[in-house]
Amino acid sequence: MHLPFLRKPMKKSAPLTLGQGLKWVIRILAFLAMAASLIGVYQTHITGAGAHFGTTPASMALIAFALTTHLWIKTMTCDGQCSL
Repeated sequence: MHLPFLRKPMKKSAPLTLGQGLKWVIRILAFLAMAASLIGVYQTHITGAGAHFGTTPASMALIAFALTTHLWIKTMTCDGQCSL
């Protein structure tokens, strides 16, 4: 049985440039910062006694989560000239 579609030649992709590599490193670091801030939100809001809202550390954790989420979204959607 001959299946010609299984033997398609693979296209060679362009090599990764230094700029593209740095963009991906920044994207990964922004994601890790967002994940860490999400853990901070959980740890400041959920304690052994239940959920707590309105404390200063909890509010700061929410602000940090909002900022890092914004940064991560901007790094993922902006490939050209973009401003934060």
